[in-house]
Formats: sequence, structure tokens, C-alpha cells
Amino acid sequence: MKLLDQFSYTELKPILSTEGMRALDKAAKEALAGDASAIEAGYGLMKQAGAALFKKVVEVLDCEVAGREDVYRKTGDAPRSVAVFVGGGNNGGDGLVLAKLLIEAGIPCTTYSLAAADKFQNEAKKALDDFSQAGGRLIPYSPVGTAPASGSLSQAGTAPRFADFNLIVDCMLGNGAHGELRDLYAAAVRDIGAAGVRVVAADAPTGYDSSEHGRREPCIHALETLMFGFPRLDAYTREGGEVFGQPAVATLPYPDSLARNYDTRLYLATEALIPQMLPERDDWGDKRKQGCAMIVAGSGDMPGAAALCTQAALRSGASLVTLASPDAIMPVLQTKLSEPVFCNLQDIAGQDGDSVDDRATSFSSAHIPLILEKAKHNQALAIGPGLGSAECTQGAVIDLLTQIACPTVIDADALNAIATLNKTSASPASGAASFLYGIPCEAILTPHRREFERLFGALPTNDIDIPNLLRDIARHTKKVILLKGAPTFVAVPDRRVFVIPAHNSGLAKGGSGDVLTGIITALLAQGLHAPEAAVLGALLHQKAGRIARTKMGAFSMLPSDVIDALPQAFN
Repeated sequence: MKLLDQFSYTELKPILSTEGMRALDKAAKEALAGDASAIEAGYGLMKQAGAALFKKVVEVLDCEVAGREDVYRKTGDAPRSVAVFVGGGNNGGDGLVLAKLLIEAGIPCTTYSLAAADKFQNEAKKALDDFSQAGGRLIPYSPVGTAPASGSLSQAGTAPRFADFNLIVDCMLGNGAHGELRDLYAAAVRDIGAAGVRVVAADAPTGYDSSEHGRREPCIHALETLMFGFPRLDAYTREGGEVFGQPAVATLPYPDSLARNYDTRLYLATEALIPQMLPERDDWGDKRKQGCAMIVAGSGDMPGAAALCTQAALRSGASLVTLASPDAIMPVLQTKLSEPVFCNLQDIAGQDGDSVDDRATSFSSAHIPLILEKAKHNQALAIGPGLGSAECTQGAVIDLLTQIACPTVIDADALNAIATLNKTSASPASGAASFLYGIPCEAILTPHRREFERLFGALPTNDIDIPNLLRDIARHTKKVILLKGAPTFVAVPDRRVFVIPAHNSGLAKGGSGDVLTGIITALLAQGLHAPEAAVLGALLHQKAGRIARTKMGAFSMLPSDVIDALPQAFN
């Protein structure tokens, strides 16, 4: 079992800002230069970036470069042809390295340049020289509606000009773009869009402003975007995700010691971490050695939330799960579930509650002594799924959380109960935040966006600003904050923030959050600390959701299908 702070930069990649990436690139060229010039060192990095881009292009084309590097074997009836669009900067230099490799592999390639040959400088100029020596020729790009340069595909007024290519590679601007596109670049983006051809972008799609963190119009909509060195958050946010497509990262040989200077404690957590983070099983231990968890969940209107959370915990390695639910829904839960221990929160008439109905179907303060006694025998507790919003329940949640000692997952209606402590408007320093700081247990909060805003106030309008807000709240409350969504963010009190790059509409269904809570609770019960349980739980939930979507489709998959997919997610 590996802790999050034990992973290397190649395993758990820091997410760098645009400015940080540029500064690192400049510093790395100087550090790697040695006896050579910074330009030579920079061209060495450029060649590695271009080689990674070549590998990505071959993968997308679904073709093979067999035997020698200069032999191309196509898998279809006609050669796979590629159009590479380059600008005059280093992003264009990456494209020229790619084009050279395509030529050497025998893959038909046409290279369109939006800059004159004399505009290429430093390492980009070296890339142009090597491209030319390999037999490559730059074709000056001219927009549709003007006389095309020699070698371009068709005259204006015919079929879309670039429609005959199998793939277009965007190496025009990368992450250096800022402000509105110049007319020539805007025309190229429109022509590429009209072609209806798949696009792979290098570093960032042309038209995306990496400084302002938003897309301009027009903008390339890439099938995939390959980032060089380290990831940037833009590729995983709602603002950038649609145009970046499927993001990938090509590792470059930046020294770890140098990269640490630009580490902002924001990290990309992917499914590749799962095998190393899993808790260790004790094959010689009994059921209490494998992790015991307690779940306080369910109400008259929402017994299913309790069932989903409990079943997910059982599927996630907890060997003994105790489900505490109101008396009135016990027959339903005992019909649905066979494996848990049931803790019947009996109707205690006359002691508290708003009405007879509330007492019969809700968790209340009269049940707290029983919960505390049962919790002594468990390593983790979850509270909130489907508890409801009865006034007696909200008060009981607040009372219980001041007394519970074991690690706790606070979800759903338990979060809404805490939000009632905000006497005026919600903010990162309001009553809810102060209460959370004061509770004694190690805790993970799992709000979706609306629950978060009830607790702490409005989220930033741009996802790029969410990590800084979350790290401040996690530090102030001393609690782990898992903000559900696309992407999912996990902030821990020591100011680290982890980004889980999930976007799956099949998970945007009632009950999915209950499943996530069950997974995380089981991991806590098996000995993981809160940061590891939150990150690993989110990754397992994402992976199981992806498996369920592959099998059932986004329209038809249910939270119970995600539970069914957990065995594959763990293995």
C-alpha cells in the first residue's frame, strides 16, 4: 500500500500552470545544455516531444510502423494521410519533427505553414532544417476563398478543402496562445473544422487561450490533445475539456529537482495509481482484521441510498458492515440486503422528533447512544446518504459528529444538516466551516457542487480557480474535501489538491454518490488515511463507472451497475 506522498513525478504528475511550464522549459534547456548551447538542449527536448506526437498519431491512425523505422505498413486499402499545420514557434517545431518522422516512416504527410520559413528561429529552425533534409516541403497555408498555394488540395467552392486527409495535427500555437486569433489562424481553424476530419492537438488546441483559461471563437475541437512534460489543468476542466478532447501527457526528461521548483501541490491522479494504493489483505486474519464499517443512512423516502452505500462498502473490501437505519424501513432493507449487520433505529415516541411520522422514519438524537456504542467496534463510519431533512435528523447529525471518534465520511443530508449552521450567507469562514474545524474525527466531506455552495458559498465561475478555494477550505477546516463532478477534486489540509479526470454522464444519476461514499468508507475501515481513501475511492468509482458504461451505455447504466463493476475495478 503506497501513500500519495510516496509516488514519483512520473507516477503522480504535478499539474503545472501555463506560466510554470514555460519557465520550467526555459530552465531545463539551460540545465540540460552542459557543453552544448541552450538551443541544442531545447532541440533535444523538441525531438522527444515530436517523437511522442508521432507515436500518438500512429496510434490514432491505427497503423503500424513495422521493422525498420522507415517502413510503413498500412492496415487499410489506402495509405493513411496526415495534414500537419504548423506555426512559426516551438509548437510548430514539434510539428516539423513529427512531419519528418512521418516522411521517414512512409506515411503520406502534407505540412501547411502559417509562418514564412524565415520566421522559424532557434530550435524550431533546426527542426525545419532537418525536415527539409528529409525531403519535406512547407506549403504556405491560404484560406478557402483565396487562390490555394501549389500543392494544396482543392480550389475554393469544391468539397471541404482538407476532407481527404485521415487526420489533421494542430501544431499552430500550443499553450502560447493569448487573445483573439489573428485572421490567418482563425481562417485555418475554420477550414479545419469544415473538413470534418479527426484532429490531434499538440499541447493545446488553437483557439484555446491558456492564459485566460477559456476558448475563443473559432477554436479547434480536438479528438485528443497531447501535452508535453506535465499536464495543465485546462485539459480537464469544463471550460477546456470539450475542445481538448481526450488529454494525454508525454513525459520529457525534466529533472525532478528542477520540476519541484514549479510544483504548486496540484496533482493529476489517474487509474494507474489504483494497484499500488490498494490496502493490503490479511489472509490469516478474521473478519474483524479486514475492516469493519458502520453506515448511518436511509429514511422513509430514501431507503435505496442506504442499500447502495452498504452494498458498495461490502464490495470494496469491508468485511463487516453495520447498517443503522430507522425502524420503518428495516423490512425493505433486510429484503434487499443479506450481508450487513442491521442496527434498528427504533421509533422512540415522545422523546424527540417533529411528528409521529418523523420519529418512525428518521434518525434522531435519541438514537445517538446506540450509534456511539456500535461505533466503538468499527474502524470507519459514514453518515448522510438518504437520511432526509427532518429537523430532528439535522440536529442529531450535528450532535453525533461532535462525539464520534473514528474516521468518518460525511455525505448528502449530513452535509445539508451542517449547512443549517450558516446563520447568514455561506462562506469559507461561516458557521459550517467553524463547526467542521471543531469536530474531533478525521473526516472526508463528499459534496456535489450545490451541497458545497450551501456549506461554503459560491464556487468560482471558472474551474481553473477551484483548487485554490478548496485548499483554503481544507486547511481551515482540517478536513478532506472531495468535490464531486467532472473533474472531481480532492483537497487535503496540507494544501495538496488532487484532480481525478472523470467525465461520465452515466454517473450523473441519483445514487452514484451513495456508491462513492460506500467505497471510501470501506477503504477507511481497512486502514487507509483520509487523503488516500478519498483519492483511491474516487478513482475506483470512476473506473467502475467506466466499465459499467462500456457494458450498459450511459443512458441505461445504474448505480447498482457500478457496484457490480467494482470487482473488475479492484482487479
